[in-house]
Amino acid sequence: MVVLALDTSQPVGSVALARDGVLLGVERFNEPASHLVELGRATARLLNAAELGAADVTRIAVVIGPGSFTGLRIGLAYAKGLHAACGADVVTLDSLRLLALPLLADHESVCAMIDARRGEVYAAAFARDVASSTAVAARELLGPCALAPQHLLAALATPPACFVGTGAIAAADAIHARLPNATVAGIEHAYPSTAFLALHAAALTALDAGAVRELEPLYVRPSGAERMRLKPVDARRDGESP
Repeated sequence: MVVLALDTSQPVGSVALARDGVLLGVERFNEPASHLVELGRATARLLNAAELGAADVTRIAVVIGPGSFTGLRIGLAYAKGLHAACGADVVTLDSLRLLALPLLADHESVCAMIDARRGEVYAAAFARDVASSTAVAARELLGPCALAPQHLLAALATPPACFVGTGAIAAADAIHARLPNATVAGIEHAYPSTAFLALHAAALTALDAGAVRELEPLYVRPSGAERMRLKPVDARRDGESP
């Protein structure tokens, strides 16, 4: 199995390539505005270095969010196009779960936090699934949500052993003030790992053709444009900010 893993949900985009459980390479691109161009270029570099072509890809693993609204649309459109062109299977994983999974090997529970701006984080919490032998299995303790960090910490019924992601790094002081024994993972774990996704994508269930066509990003909260569409007319006339 040749797996191409894609993540354009974050400011740092990433592509990884693996064959039969062996990682062949990872490419990253750091500017969100470049995701549209760099995703294809990074994929081509990885395939060329491995002496493979797009037709050799048998599984596409794509991160569906939450994260950058524009970035998510770019990644899903690319995955759908590649699926249509080469017939590769498509599997998905959300960015919060992908942040947490690598750390569940060393921690019983992990809270993933992504900086969502406007004083909020996208967050979800997971516990190690001891009943499963796959690295992509985890029990959801708190479903994906968008909250201010202090509200998130208050909403966690059971304090996680570890916090990870850009939102956790930014809120490290607040986390430690409330949970002095909690671990906040470092910058090396700040973004979802496409390397991990590529290595473990074989354990995920492939979508059928109809599900691939209908696949949509996991946004968690409305976009700015959607919030304006839903805002009362009087509020918009009064110049209320989105």
